[in-house]
Amino acid sequence: MRDHGDDGDDADDAEFPEFYGGDGDDGDEGADEQDGPEALEPVAFPGGAQEDRVLAAALLAVRHTALLAPVAASPWVGPVRDALVRAHSTAVVMLREGYGPGGEVGAFDIGLTRWMLAGAAGLPGAVRRPEAAVDGQLELARAVFDAVAHPGDGERFAGACALAEGLAGPAAAEERALRARDLADLAAAREAGRRPDGAALEARSAVFGRVRADRVRAELRARGHRIGEVTADFPATATATATAPVPVPVPVSERGAEVVRAIVAEMAGRFRVSEEEARRRVLAHFSDLDLTDESDMGDLDHIDHQKPDQWAGSIYLGLEFHEVRWDVDLSTRTPVPE
Repeated sequence: MRDHGDDGDDADDAEFPEFYGGDGDDGDEGADEQDGPEALEPVAFPGGAQEDRVLAAALLAVRHTALLAPVAASPWVGPVRDALVRAHSTAVVMLREGYGPGGEVGAFDIGLTRWMLAGAAGLPGAVRRPEAAVDGQLELARAVFDAVAHPGDGERFAGACALAEGLAGPAAAEERALRARDLADLAAAREAGRRPDGAALEARSAVFGRVRADRVRAELRARGHRIGEVTADFPATATATATAPVPVPVPVSERGAEVVRAIVAEMAGRFRVSEEEARRRVLAHFSDLDLTDESDMGDLDHIDHQKPDQWAGSIYLGLEFHEVRWDVDLSTRTPVPE
């Protein structure tokens, strides 16, 4: 999780000003660094049956905060997807490394996750694009990490379980059976004095999660959302032009392909264009760059200095990077002609 010894990460300072200096850096080196708006104060971490509940709650996040990997266009982009990714990844680390002091997931990590989820749920509808399935994921993730933050509160855990069953829909009985099996396996490991096999528990939940994610994607497609599959036909092909009437292959490295896919997904998701149009626009914009150059200070390094959502808005609408914010409704802006 986050390295507290990292001195001077400007990106973190800009993204999370509440954590670093509040109103800005006034030069007071003696000011205390905040641990986060919702960082937990208690240093006592759960044990016994409470720890079983904490890890079982983490497994709910693994099953239901779908990451949609490999990259696919979706209506939940920007801070909504970031919050769900954070919820999922924090849960995975809890399962693999444990929850408590000594380098594992701690109070700061849980607090930061809860804060990101609260921020995403509080976004205006025009930005968040409310969808029952997506809002349900946010609600469940918040309930999960509230249960983790208060391990002695059985009602919070029960509430998260009820939300998980609601999201599972036709697979609610399977969700209940998985949870019962998780709790039984965790209790058996604790009683035997051994560490639970977090990787195996995670893998079992991930299978359920992939099936549910496929169902959610299908439902969203049926309602007209641009939910695409991963762009897989690389080396990619640029659009034919008057000077090049035959489509031209665009060589890309593995990293270059991932960069293009991420930007295409952001553009298709936020601006509701087809993935094919998004890919044409991205490749045309980067036509003078070498998408195989993975060297330090190379072209891919240059692209990575901005986030995929910033590139998507800049390429599609001709905006400056700082204008592509998720608290602004860009749906009325005119796209740049192809």
